[in-house]
Amino acid sequence: MTWSIQERKAMTERYIKGEAAPEERALYEERLLSDDSLLGLYMEALSRQDGLPDLPDPALFADRVMNHEKIKPYPRRAAAYASDRPKRWYEKAIVHYAIAASVTLLFLFTGAFERLQSVSPEQGAPLSRSPSYSDQLIEKTSGWIDSLLPK
Repeated sequence: MTWSIQERKAMTERYIKGEAAPEERALYEERLLSDDSLLGLYMEALSRQDGLPDLPDPALFADRVMNHEKIKPYPRRAAAYASDRPKRWYEKAIVHYAIAASVTLLFLFTGAFERLQSVSPEQGAPLSRSPSYSDQLIEKTSGWIDSLLPK
């Protein structure tokens, strides 16, 4: 069933004013979800309204909405871990930092960062003669540690 423009406008006005029969409202809502032009007409009619319609009993309306069978509050979720038990060893931040530092040192000492340098395809040798990234990082780290130690 297709509606003409005049029927659409009349139905939209009746729907907004609450004058439509329940069957008409259900049909209009179904069409509203699938027809973009009807949705545009509905939004235009809503923008012409002087405000929201008055509810006869706002408290009763709120109670009916909150007690509706399809509206259920979110269940409370249990915490990730109970506050009365201590964290496990792998949940502590220091373990994560130690693992990250170990992996970084492993990459430094095995020369994994040296592979990041540009390599000439013909020779297979680095293009520049500057120290590798691993050597530079180790040099800076050892210099920083030396500055911390008392002389």
